[in-house]
Amino acid sequence: MTEVSYNVFPINALVPKAETGVLTFLQKYPDYDGRDVTIAILDSGVDPRAAGLETLCDGKSVKVIERFDCTGCGDVDVSRKVTANDSGFITGLSGRHLKLSSEMISNNNTANGEYHIGLKTFFDLSPTKVRENQLNAEKTRKWDKPNKTAIAEISRKINEFETQNNESGKSLSWDKKLEKEDLDGTLELLNNYDKIYNDIKTTFDCILYSTSSGWRAVIDITEKGDLEHALHIGEYSKTHEIQNVNDFLSISMNVHDEGNVLEIVGMCTSHGTHVASIASGNQASKDLNGIAPNAKIVSLTIGDGRLGSMETGTGLVRAIMKVMELCRDGRKIDVINMSYGEHSHWSNVGRIGELMSEVVNKYGVVWVASAGNHGPALSTIGTPPDIPIPSCIGVGAYVSPQMMEAEYTMREKLPANVYTWTSRDPCIDGGQGVTVCAPGGAITSVPQFTMTKSQLMNGTSMAAPHVAGAIALIISGLKQRQISYSPFSIKRAVCATATKLNYVDVFAQGSGLLNVEKTFEHLTQFGKHLDNMVRFSVRCGISNAKGIYIRQRFLKKPFEYSVNIEPVFFNHTETAPKDKLNFNVRLNLVPSQPYVQCGAFLDLNYCTRSLVVKVDPSGLPPGVHTAVVQAFDTDCVEKGSLFEIPVTIVQPHVIDYEETRLYEPISHTTDGSFEFQPSTIKRDFILVPPRATWAVLRMRSTDKICGKDVGKFFVHTVQLLPKSSCRVLETMKLLTVNSENETTLAFKCQENNVLELCIAKYWSNFGSIHLKYSLEFHGIQATNPNACK
Repeated sequence: MTEVSYNVFPINALVPKAETGVLTFLQKYPDYDGRDVTIAILDSGVDPRAAGLETLCDGKSVKVIERFDCTGCGDVDVSRKVTANDSGFITGLSGRHLKLSSEMISNNNTANGEYHIGLKTFFDLSPTKVRENQLNAEKTRKWDKPNKTAIAEISRKINEFETQNNESGKSLSWDKKLEKEDLDGTLELLNNYDKIYNDIKTTFDCILYSTSSGWRAVIDITEKGDLEHALHIGEYSKTHEIQNVNDFLSISMNVHDEGNVLEIVGMCTSHGTHVASIASGNQASKDLNGIAPNAKIVSLTIGDGRLGSMETGTGLVRAIMKVMELCRDGRKIDVINMSYGEHSHWSNVGRIGELMSEVVNKYGVVWVASAGNHGPALSTIGTPPDIPIPSCIGVGAYVSPQMMEAEYTMREKLPANVYTWTSRDPCIDGGQGVTVCAPGGAITSVPQFTMTKSQLMNGTSMAAPHVAGAIALIISGLKQRQISYSPFSIKRAVCATATKLNYVDVFAQGSGLLNVEKTFEHLTQFGKHLDNMVRFSVRCGISNAKGIYIRQRFLKKPFEYSVNIEPVFFNHTETAPKDKLNFNVRLNLVPSQPYVQCGAFLDLNYCTRSLVVKVDPSGLPPGVHTAVVQAFDTDCVEKGSLFEIPVTIVQPHVIDYEETRLYEPISHTTDGSFEFQPSTIKRDFILVPPRATWAVLRMRSTDKICGKDVGKFFVHTVQLLPKSSCRVLETMKLLTVNSENETTLAFKCQENNVLELCIAKYWSNFGSIHLKYSLEFHGIQATNPNACK
């Protein structure tokens, strides 16, 4: 009999911490565990009753100290005021007569016993999973029995009719036919109603009244007017109460506008709770802890339940204003995690981007944002971190062999890499969107409404809270050591100390994999430098772009860009004039590639200086080329660069469209194929020929032995259009390829515009495969231009 060996479960990899040095940091500095640090989670809402989110490490103090729904989804207009009659009744907006409870009567401290009343549809507050559970529960309780009884009754009548009318053997008369059709139609109708049942009455009367200890809300979940058995709840900021509306939905509440607005806070998805658990979960087992287990959480919901959890400008602005308000009131927010975002057509302008920058530049909050899950093509960074001032720390998603084993149950470990779909630099204006990468998956806590303790989620949404939690550890240590810092010094330290991964796509990792301990040591070593409180604004060319991005036709001549550099102090309007007068730094400018040239030195005072950067792509082969101009303080080079000017050049292949419409990449193998391992990416940039309107990609494996075994490939094509995001003209497909059949993909394209064809073998697809592919362009144009209108 074969002896079975049992291995210890790699529990540490469920919420990965070793990859970025979090484990060794906490072993070395156990008191720098996030204490005295508050993380704001801008997401879909956080469940304070989820495992690990109830208390701080002392087991007593509340972890989720504030909860706000910034979308307006939970707002109830309670501006109407009423008083009770002699029998203790008030009339709600539903028209029901509501019997006040003894608690409401005795605790109401208004002079004339006023009550604010409103009406709220709770279906808006329910996550999709909760809505499904509510629907099923209501259907079982109210619908199934009478409907099934009716179906049984009509089925009995049909059987009786058929028995009575089939015995005679004669055809049915017209009146009998009508009777039979009516019976059959009734049965069909009842069966269809059973499938489309969608009747949930969840509009409740809401009553708000003032007490000596704050506002109290009463919600008539009985729908009978019996407020003695209704839901009673206090303001979350004072009581930290969470109450169940039913078996599935729990809420808290806040009050605004002197009692005229009742804000009911729920959760639109489980996403925010999972994010918070990664950043700051305090679990029973330390192995399952989040990154900063002793950090506090402020939950700011920006996902609107009425819109399927999509964020809105209103929700985001209200969340930012709430962060500013808390900071002004002395309840400092230290770190923001935003694992939300969309693509922007105009990343360099916009009020929301300006407000994000104000939170960082004026209030000193470190803003961490997920880079997005829209790769692997270039220029797929979301907003944020792609905003007018690059003040956010953008995070890409990394997966380690330990994560593959523990989280994904993979039969063998693959080399560490980034996930195939993590978004790639540069931003559409050439700026750097990905600052660092971090583990982008975890199995950790989710809300109670999911009816499960923990769940696997992955994405840059999970990588961002890892970095947010790590920065909370760092700030916790800096505060305890009384070392000054700013969001600028933290971001520069993160970049300067990250571990560069030579085997990982340069566009997906930013400066590399986060290294917590080295970041902390960097901030400790250089904590007294004046430039720690300074950011350096970099603006390139006439469009004031964040970087230099050349992606045009075939490039034959050099380009020169005027770049403006401006130092800006943290909260510059309140900076002492002498600090501005005394500011001076002498910089050494170092281009990383010979095709980028600029002056070697820059003497920078507190004013804007211009320099010229020359980029000569004329000798570059087709493909994408990246470089950077780094600015080092000549008095302290070891500190790392104070700012960088990113340069990205795309040199396209040009097809002689008079001779051929076919593009075939040049391979060094005899069969014209390319070898793809897991996470291998092949990018081709082609100038789409004139009159082409669509293209066809053809792929086939040349490995004869693989037969029907398939390779799993992510194909992403992108053409960037002026003032447009990457999503305007793109194709994204997950395709399987084998040697027996040709795989094809047709997609739209635009003439005389550079097309990126990105083919990536999926990160978890085992084995090596040799792929041969080609791209053929086609075009069709109407003879009569008006025919297409």
